[in-house]
Amino acid sequence: MTAYIIRRLWQMLPTMLGVVLLVFFLFNWVGGDPAYVLAGKISNQEQIDNIRRQLGVDQPYWVQLWIFVKQIVTGDFGASWSTNERISSIIFTRLPPSLTVLIPLTVLDALIAIGLALAVAYVRGSLTDRAVMIVCTVGLS
Repeated sequence: MTAYIIRRLWQMLPTMLGVVLLVFFLFNWVGGDPAYVLAGKISNQEQIDNIRRQLGVDQPYWVQLWIFVKQIVTGDFGASWSTNERISSIIFTRLPPSLTVLIPLTVLDALIAIGLALAVAYVRGSLTDRAVMIVCTVGLS
């Protein structure tokens, strides 16, 4: 069992690397220049250059990627561009209310799924089985 867990953890590394690279390049190529967004419509080139320097987007891509990975590993996601509040504090203040909704609904969802699975297993191959399968497939879609 330990060998299986270690093997799965090693398999997770390329997946995580792929996700990090995908997110990084999508934000850089699709997102545009964040300096223009932060500077607003009434700004000069000097303000835009200062914002680029503060964000580090004036650096080469490999330096930006290193900063991005370092921030992910350390959990330092910086400050919100709109409120200038730390992202970590935003997450920690909004996580408990989200969990108070998520956990009871997940338990309710599991109870409903177990009940439907037991009912379908009892009448396997019947019209009820087909109906529940169709409803579940449509619901997941």
